[in-house]
Amino acid sequence: MTILRPDATTTLNGVKINEYLLTKHNPNRIDMPSVSMAGKIIGVTVHNTDWITVASGTTPAEQYTRATVNNNMKDVRVHYYVDNVCAWQNLPHSLSGWHAADGSGNGNRRTIAIECIMSSAYNFTDKKSEDNAAKLTAALLKQYGLDINHLYTHTHWLNVRDGRNGTVDQLNTMYNRYKMCPAYILPHWAEFKKKVQSYLNAGTSTISAPSAKQLYRVRKSWADAKSQLGAYSSLENAKKVCKTGYSVFDSNGNVVYTNGGKFTKEQKVAIRANTPLFASAETTSVTRRISGTYYLYDGIACKNGRYRITTKPEFCGKAPAGRFVTGYVSWDNFNQ
Repeated sequence: MTILRPDATTTLNGVKINEYLLTKHNPNRIDMPSVSMAGKIIGVTVHNTDWITVASGTTPAEQYTRATVNNNMKDVRVHYYVDNVCAWQNLPHSLSGWHAADGSGNGNRRTIAIECIMSSAYNFTDKKSEDNAAKLTAALLKQYGLDINHLYTHTHWLNVRDGRNGTVDQLNTMYNRYKMCPAYILPHWAEFKKKVQSYLNAGTSTISAPSAKQLYRVRKSWADAKSQLGAYSSLENAKKVCKTGYSVFDSNGNVVYTNGGKFTKEQKVAIRANTPLFASAETTSVTRRISGTYYLYDGIACKNGRYRITTKPEFCGKAPAGRFVTGYVSWDNFNQ
C-alpha cells in the first residue's frame, strides 16, 4: 500500500495533525469499534509503541496508520499516533477505541488514546516525540475542559480492571504484571505530567484551518471553545455528534447546522419551501406541504425532531392546542 495522504491537515497546540479516519478509509474491512464516545470523554490515555525505521517521505506515525489500515495492528485502534514530526488521527473523538485492554471499561469507552512512538534509547528523537505527545495531550484536555487529573496511562486502566484501588497517579504508575505502559515515559512520569501541565498553563490551544478542506466544529457557540465536542472534515460526521443545544460551525464561525434543542416558545421560524407538515410527532403521513413564516407553539422538541408550529405569535401556548396548532414540522426544515 502506498504512503497515505491525509484528508485534512491541521495544527493543534503546535503539533501538525494529519487526519485519516478509519471510519472513512477501510478498504480491507478491518474490525472497527462502534461505541459512541460523544459527550462521554473523561480524559486522555497515553501509550508507548516502538520506534520503527521508515522509508523516505514518510514518518512512523503514518506507517503505523498504514499498518492499521492493512490489518497489521491486530485489534489495536487508537485516536492518534504521534512521532517526532507530526501526529496522525485514526479515529474521530466521537468513537471509542480499542487500546486500554479493559473491555467496556472507561479506558476504552471514555478516553482519547495517544500512542507515542519512541525507543528505549530516549534520544533527541524520542524526546521530540514525547514533547509532541505532551502538547497534544494538553490541547485535548483543554478542549474538553479537563485538568491534569484526567491524564491516564494504559497501566492505570489495567489496575482498575484488576480491582486495585488508589489515586489516579498511584494507579497510573502501580506495577501491573500484564503490562507497564507507556513503557518509555513511565520511568519519568512525574516529569511528563509537569510538561503537560506547562502546556496547559501556556494559554488557549488553537486549531488552524485545514490546508485543503473545511473543518466543521461542534460547539454550543462559536465563542465557547471549551464546549467543543470535536472537529471534522466531514459535515455529516459533525452532524452525528451534534447534541441538543449544540451547533456545527464552519471554519469561519458560521452556523451550518443546529440541533433543534435550542428553539424556544414564540420563536419566529422561516420554513423552507415544500416542507412536510404532520398531524402528530410520530405519524409518517404528510398532511400537506408548507413554507413561509410560522411561530413555535411551545418550543418543546417532540419525537422525530418535530416541533408544533402556529401561524401567529399570540397563538403560542394557548389552549386548546388543537385549535391553535397548525401541525408538526421537523426542525431541520427551519431556515435560521
